[in-house]
Amino acid sequence: MPRLMRTRYLLGFVCAASILVLVGIAILFATERFRSDSRLVAHTYQVIGQIESIRGTLLSGLLAQRNYLLTGEAAYRAEHDATRTRERTAIGVLVALVSDNPPQAQRASQLGDLIEKRLDKSAEIIRIFDSQGLDAAQRNVRANHSSVLTQQISQLATGMQDVELHLLALRQPASDRSARQLIALGAVGIPISLAILIWIYLLLSREANHRERVEAETRSLNNALNSNVVELERATADLRELGRYAGQLQSCRNMSEALETTRRTLASLLPECGGSVYLLRASGDHAEAATSWGIPGAVSHPLLVPHECWALRRGQPHVIDGSSTGMWCAHVDAPPAGNTATTACVPLVAHGTNLGFLYLSDHSAGPLSRFPIMTAAAEQLSLALGNLSLQETLRTQSIRDVLTGLFNRRYLEESLDRELARCQRRSLPLALMMLDLDQFKAFNDSYGHEAGDIVLAAFGRLLQAKCRTEDIACRYGGEEFTLILPEADLGIARRRAEDILAATTNIRLRHMQRDLPTITVSIGLAMFPQHGNGWQELLRVADAALYRAKRDGRNRVEVADAD
Repeated sequence: MPRLMRTRYLLGFVCAASILVLVGIAILFATERFRSDSRLVAHTYQVIGQIESIRGTLLSGLLAQRNYLLTGEAAYRAEHDATRTRERTAIGVLVALVSDNPPQAQRASQLGDLIEKRLDKSAEIIRIFDSQGLDAAQRNVRANHSSVLTQQISQLATGMQDVELHLLALRQPASDRSARQLIALGAVGIPISLAILIWIYLLLSREANHRERVEAETRSLNNALNSNVVELERATADLRELGRYAGQLQSCRNMSEALETTRRTLASLLPECGGSVYLLRASGDHAEAATSWGIPGAVSHPLLVPHECWALRRGQPHVIDGSSTGMWCAHVDAPPAGNTATTACVPLVAHGTNLGFLYLSDHSAGPLSRFPIMTAAAEQLSLALGNLSLQETLRTQSIRDVLTGLFNRRYLEESLDRELARCQRRSLPLALMMLDLDQFKAFNDSYGHEAGDIVLAAFGRLLQAKCRTEDIACRYGGEEFTLILPEADLGIARRRAEDILAATTNIRLRHMQRDLPTITVSIGLAMFPQHGNGWQELLRVADAALYRAKRDGRNRVEVADAD
C-alpha cells in the first residue's frame, strides 16, 4: 500500500509536475505573446503620434511663412527654414518605425517627398517676397497650386493613420485572446494539486497584476493620445482659421472690410463670446466701438476716453474672470448681483502706434476660454489696421501736395482725362482754369522762400474754400495752379474766376512780425468742347490764355481763343 501510494503519489507528482510544467510552459508562451501584442499596440500608437507630429510641424512652418509675408520679421523666416530639418528628422523616425511594414514604409517615403516639395514651394514664395515684394508673392501663391500638395500630404498622412488604426483594431483582440488563454491555462491546474493551485494562483496573480498595470498604462496612453489628437485637431483648425483670417485681412482694401471680416471671424472662432473692436479717433481723445458681435457677459460703453480702459493705459491685455477681484475697466458695466461675467481688453498696437483695443466678454465664472486664439487674432487685426492706415497715408501723399494740401499734377492729369470723358458722354461742358501768382519770383527774392511758402499755402486754402464738392483744385507746379470745374459753362466759370481774383487781393498775411504785400493772380480760362477735346490740348490753350493775362497787365481773367 505504501509502495502503491508512493507509486500513486509519484505518478500524481509526476503527473502534477508534468501538468505544472506544461501549464508553466504554456503560461510562459502566453505571457510572451501578451507582451508582444502589447508592444505592437504601443508601437501602433507611436506611429500615429509621429504622423501627427509631422503634420503639426508642417503646419507650423507654413504659418511661419504666412506670418513672414505679413510682417517681414526674420524670426518667422528662421522658424520656416528650420521646419525642413525637423521634418526630415521626423520622417526618418517614421520610416524607421514602419520599416517592418513595406507598404507603410513606402508611404512614409512618399510623404517625405511631398513635404519636401511643399516646403520648396513655400521657400520659393519667400524668395519671391524678398526679391519682388508682397504682391508678387501673392500671385505666386495663387499660381503654384501649393494647396494641391497640402491636400495630398493630408490625404496620405490620414491614409497611413487609417492603416495603423486598422492594425490596432486587429492587435487589441489578439492581446485580449492571449489574456483569456492565460486564465484558462491557470484554471486547468487547480484540480490537480493544492500546491500547484497555490503556485499557479500566485503566478497568475502576479501576471494578472502586471497585465492590469500594462492595460492601465495602455489606457492612460490611449486617453492621453486621444486628448492630444483632439487638442491638435482643434489647434490645427484654429491655425487654419487664423491663416484664412490673415489672408482675408491682407486682401481688405479699407477699414470697413477689415472690421467686417473681423466681426465674422471672431463670431465663428469664439461663439460663446460677445465683443467689440474699439478704434481711437485721429485726435486720440476718444475710442469708439467700430463693430460688435454676439451677446457679451458685461456690456461695454460704445464711446469712451482712453484712460477708462486699463489695456490702453498699461499697453497689455487686461482680463477679469468671474472668480477674481481685479479692477474692472470704467467703460464696462459690471453684471447684476448673482450673474457672472468674464471680460478681456486686448490692445491693438501696430508699428509702435496704439490703434485701439479688442473687447471680449462671456458669461462664464472662470478664465476666458481660448485666450491665446483671441490674442493671435488681435495681433493679425493690429497689423492689418496698421497697414491699411499706412496705405491710406501713402495714397494721400502720392496725390496731394504737402505744402498747399491740393492735389498734385499727377492727379490732375488722371482726373482731367476722366472728367472730360464723363462730360463728353453726357454732353456737358467743362471749364479749366490755369492760375499763376503774379510777380512771385520777385516776391521770393524780396521776402524769402519761407514767406513764399506762406503765400502758396494761403492761396491753396483759398482755392479749397472756393471749390464745389465736384471741383478739383491742383498745384500744377511752383506758383501755378489749376482748377477743374465739371459741368460749368463759360458764364459760371468766368464768375468763379472773378470771385477768386477778388478774394486773392483780400488775403492778408504776416511773416517775421511784418505785413506781407497784397498778392494778385492771373487766370487763363479754357472751355470744353469749345477750346479743345483732349486734356493736353485744353491745358495748352488755358496756359496760352494765362500768358495773355500776364502780358496784358496781370490780375485779370483771359478766356482762350475760340480757334
